[in-house]
Amino acid sequence: MSKARMIGLWVLQILLAALFLLSALPKLTSNPGIVGRFRDWGYPDNFYLLVGGVELLGAVALLIPRIAAYGASALVLIMIGASLTHLLHAEYSRVIFTGALMVLLGLVALARRPAFLRRR
Repeated sequence: MSKARMIGLWVLQILLAALFLLSALPKLTSNPGIVGRFRDWGYPDNFYLLVGGVELLGAVALLIPRIAAYGASALVLIMIGASLTHLLHAEYSRVIFTGALMVLLGLVALARRPAFLRRR
């Protein structure tokens, strides 16, 4: 991988990690607005803590090259759930945002995939 691509990948990973860290914190601190939204969407009590925990772990994993692909993959799963939730509740502008995040996370997962998954 060229030096420019490596730098671009690192910038993308750092920005995604920061975004998901900022997304996880209100969930993990039980922000009343977040609690209300999850309740309005019909999720069980404290489900937001699970989502926030996965977001936090995924954000940390994005910063560790050996496990960045796994973190990105876990966050893609969270974004699939978020996209479906927003679709079901007619929050279409949010679906576009979560879709864009899925694409970016997919790029990270592909670039950082383990050696045994690469072509020889």
